[in-house]
Amino acid sequence: MPIEKSLTTLLRALQSASSQQDISRYLVPRNRLASELTPRSLLGSAARLLALLSNPSNVTLLTSQIIAAPAIWGPSTNLQIVVGVITIFRSASYHLLRLHEVSQTPEPLEARRSLGPEEWTTAIVKGTDGASPRARQVLVLSGLLQGFQSRGHKSLSTRLQDDLLISVNLSLRKSTSGSHIIDRALVIAVSHVFDFLDIRARHSLDHDLLLPMLIEAVFFSEDGIHQGYFLGTIDADVSEAADRKFDWSARSTSYLQLQSTASGPLVADLGRLSRLAAFSAENARESKTLIRLLQDLFEFSRSLCVQWRQNKLSEVDKSEETLFLADDTLKKTLPLLWRVLRSSMFSVVIILTAYTGRILSDKLVAKNDVPSSAIQILKVLRNLFFISSHLGTDTLSQYSFVYLAAIDIVWQYPMFAEALLGELRPNKIGVVPQHPLDRCLDIYFLNTAEHFISILDTEVADSLVASAALPYLGASDEQRSLEAFEAAHSVTLAILAVPHNNHLAASRIETYINVLFEAFPKSLSPRQFRLALTQLVRITSPPSRVSAQRPLLSSALLEIVRGRIESASAQPLATFSKNGEFDAQPISEQAVLVIALIHSLPFLQLDVLEDWLPVAAGLCHLIQDPVLRHVCKQRFWDVLSNGEMDLDRAALCANWWNTGKGREMVLYGEEKTTQGSPINDGLEASRL
Repeated sequence: MPIEKSLTTLLRALQSASSQQDISRYLVPRNRLASELTPRSLLGSAARLLALLSNPSNVTLLTSQIIAAPAIWGPSTNLQIVVGVITIFRSASYHLLRLHEVSQTPEPLEARRSLGPEEWTTAIVKGTDGASPRARQVLVLSGLLQGFQSRGHKSLSTRLQDDLLISVNLSLRKSTSGSHIIDRALVIAVSHVFDFLDIRARHSLDHDLLLPMLIEAVFFSEDGIHQGYFLGTIDADVSEAADRKFDWSARSTSYLQLQSTASGPLVADLGRLSRLAAFSAENARESKTLIRLLQDLFEFSRSLCVQWRQNKLSEVDKSEETLFLADDTLKKTLPLLWRVLRSSMFSVVIILTAYTGRILSDKLVAKNDVPSSAIQILKVLRNLFFISSHLGTDTLSQYSFVYLAAIDIVWQYPMFAEALLGELRPNKIGVVPQHPLDRCLDIYFLNTAEHFISILDTEVADSLVASAALPYLGASDEQRSLEAFEAAHSVTLAILAVPHNNHLAASRIETYINVLFEAFPKSLSPRQFRLALTQLVRITSPPSRVSAQRPLLSSALLEIVRGRIESASAQPLATFSKNGEFDAQPISEQAVLVIALIHSLPFLQLDVLEDWLPVAAGLCHLIQDPVLRHVCKQRFWDVLSNGEMDLDRAALCANWWNTGKGREMVLYGEEKTTQGSPINDGLEASRL
């Protein structure tokens, strides 16, 4: 009787209540406030009753009321209630199966009173056959299927799976743009149950209709990321504190709204929703679905980038956050913002991974549309680069796959590549922009352009790329621009190294050498300088055409390095953001120069190499720090013995090491070549 009485009270509340005050007359105890009662509390009451009812008609009646009652599905209905509906049926089915498992009888009395699983399920399904929207029926079936699958009930799961597919596909076909809450409820229901479906059922979903609904709900709806419009509301709450730092208070309206958005069903489940969207992209049957997908992702990324630029927080470079942001902003509000932005970027990248797989593996996307699709992908990644550069892309292999795959596609179409670089090129040439977002976009341009240098005409590479890199080549004390400086040097070296740019290289290389030595160590990391010097030696040595016009340039370059080594500082350099092989430990400017010279040895012509082997060995002993000196000697041995030399150079080095006192020069220095004993030589060589 208590169960029937509770059911009667609950049904009366669901059927009669039109406001919170009406509901309180039926369900709120005298010792509780009426404001404590919400539709979620009604759902909680229903969840407790569903598994315990012994009359199938009552189960059917309660189910029909849950998916139709105005007290639940009123104007204030939100996605939290949608998730609540799924949860009560999942919990009820789970509890029912637990009661009837033969091996467990913790509540035998309740088990005897409740219905059997099949009869109970039939009654639930019957309750969904009313006039309510099918999306609400999907919520019920989604909850049931999750509950049964979690208890391993295969027979009922198979039946429910078929019913779910029919309801989902019918809901997708009858969806209208005016029922946003219904569409989002459907998206949530499918995402919750997707992992419980078998392969056949997953492929049976109408992905051409599901995918646009997913994208709209996640990226464009008010319950989702909403095209990043929350960034605009944040800007109004960012103020200047007493210490002249930007402060975004944790008590501000925008932060509270961001908290609500981040904890909402769509944003909190971005990982699950993006995987579902990626699966839909992989299985869509119509090309227009994929075209619309890419257009929507580009529109979202463009809006997000525009909204970020209009936010005061975008004016603070990552390296200067501690200088210009208040402590509470750094520790509390800003981390939540970057977490939402990071989740947004990861979601887009996961979907783009599936899209990229489609354009690489099948013919649904027309061959003529492939390069334009790849260009659009690169534009999307550019718009999101302010997020990926802040967080680092090395931790996400899918980002690298999408980026490099798109570049590989465009690389096959030089005209498209030139057009792309023309669009991505900085608006102002010849100056380093002050806004961090502009510098960020410049870095993306330089990094992307480097991949296309080999297919660009010399004139195009010079006017389009080299001119954009020029402002970043000079020395600067600004740590915030180091990544841009390295990108500029890297793309400049790529231009000089391409064989068909030999005339340009011959006229520009001497100037660039001077710029390189002025920039190091202020504006370049040890790793970047090492790579730059190695590349320059390769460009100025045979068989390069530049060496024919400047035959002594490689030797002159090494002489410059030698002169710098003798006067270079022995103090450890500042830590750089990009760590290479030797950047992980403190290293001096002098040691970097020695290691860079050693790195360049495999590219010297034989007569020049023969002259520089003893010089390089002697330079190792100019380093006073024994640890760094050992690092240089170890690197010298690696270059000689690890296959970096070709056959002729390796033979020359072996002869110098064994019979030309090379071993003694490396181990002890030139002044001690006659003092080493064979035993000591062997011990020291074994350490190398």
